[in-house]
Amino acid sequence: MNSDFQPTEIQQELVTLATNVDLIRRFRYQDADHARMASELVPAVEAVTLELVDVLDRIHRHYNSSDDEPDLMSNAGMVADISSMSRQEVVTRLGKLKGEVQGAKPLDTIGLSMGLLGTLRRTSVVVENQLADTAEIRRRLRSQRELDLLLEIRSAGFELALVLGQEEPPSSELRSRLQPTQDVLGGLIDRDLYWELPDDARVTASDLHARVRMWSGGGDGYDSVSGRHLWRALRAYVDRLRRINERHELLEYDRSIVRMAHSTIFGPSARGEQIPTSMFKQLRNIAGRDPVIDRLLATDEHSSANWREPLMRLRESL
Repeated sequence: MNSDFQPTEIQQELVTLATNVDLIRRFRYQDADHARMASELVPAVEAVTLELVDVLDRIHRHYNSSDDEPDLMSNAGMVADISSMSRQEVVTRLGKLKGEVQGAKPLDTIGLSMGLLGTLRRTSVVVENQLADTAEIRRRLRSQRELDLLLEIRSAGFELALVLGQEEPPSSELRSRLQPTQDVLGGLIDRDLYWELPDDARVTASDLHARVRMWSGGGDGYDSVSGRHLWRALRAYVDRLRRINERHELLEYDRSIVRMAHSTIFGPSARGEQIPTSMFKQLRNIAGRDPVIDRLLATDEHSSANWREPLMRLRESL
């Protein structure tokens, strides 16, 4: 092993790299010149990728420099193996990116670049965590679990559904329904979560955001016909986001929350006619699963009597 190798210094490089990736991914690209941004983004992503490759090379050389065959089950063997495999993956992804962006539209180039940046961040987290464990130092990077991402996507759909309403509004209410969706969609686009969405879902969100901005700014004189078309398109997008409820991780998660809630609110140890604040907070995590429950959450309904039927129905359906 290399005696000049300092795990804390390598760790700091990984933390800095992850921070820089976050800064790039949070840039409000929708307000930028897409062609210019695309032309600048690919070289920037390549530079960050090569920085990570250099770090991975140094980690691998240090933990794989023994004359003996490395023990892949040891901490040192694992960090050497992870750094080697990660290097191969990011180099392959970079080559694929450079090939795919040839002749691609600016928005497609931005999406592909942001996707690779997400890979670089996840790789930095995995390697940093393994390095910290091997060197017996504190981990400094945290990975966002798959469940967290799924919950965020569903939450975004819930927020959008809340401002749109379930029923198509009359012409007199179109502005009050549509204008708030600009902030909701803008918030979705500004979050790292946006780049974890499937390509077509990102394109749709960006297109809808642009249409809402134009309509809300009076671009077509607040035309009620185009406004109704836009409302329906937004509702269709909400329904699309709701399909994430079919994921096994969310089914298991929601099942556990509903069972716990039913036991807490209606079980033998239940007290009073109001849902405890701590339990209501837990129930907010299933927002977006059921329209009736969504309305109860939106109105901050704590009366247990109003929750009995929806919870029972949902418990039986999960």
